[in-house]
Amino acid sequence: MEKGSKTILVIDDSEVALEVIKDDLTAAGFSVLTASSGPEAEKIVFSGYRPDLILLDVMMPEMNGDEFCKKVKSRPDTKDIPIVFVSTKEDSELREAIRRAGANGYVRKAVLTSGGLSRMIEKFLADQKSDQRRD
Repeated sequence: MEKGSKTILVIDDSEVALEVIKDDLTAAGFSVLTASSGPEAEKIVFSGYRPDLILLDVMMPEMNGDEFCKKVKSRPDTKDIPIVFVSTKEDSELREAIRRAGANGYVRKAVLTSGGLSRMIEKFLADQKSDQRRD
């Protein structure tokens, strides 16, 4: 997979988390866009720009991740953009949030400090590509 051709939109209200994620993914060869709120991300996604993947913090002020995800998944022009939640919540809570909002998966924020995020994203995008071929 050519990572350089893949763009990830990272949405998190924590500037520190945005920088850590951006640095990790950029070092792995991905193009990275960031937004610090749901409304800021809406301007990007609903203006016609299509990232290959959205990494979305679950708990944010103004508009939480569940709400943003539901909006993206409810629109025909954006519903196919994969969304992966990023959170400190427990696995059971994240699985429920995914089910409610229609997200495609989740990553625990603990992965951010271990350097494993880019490997997880590479695998997720490869799996998505395989799934699309089967459809």
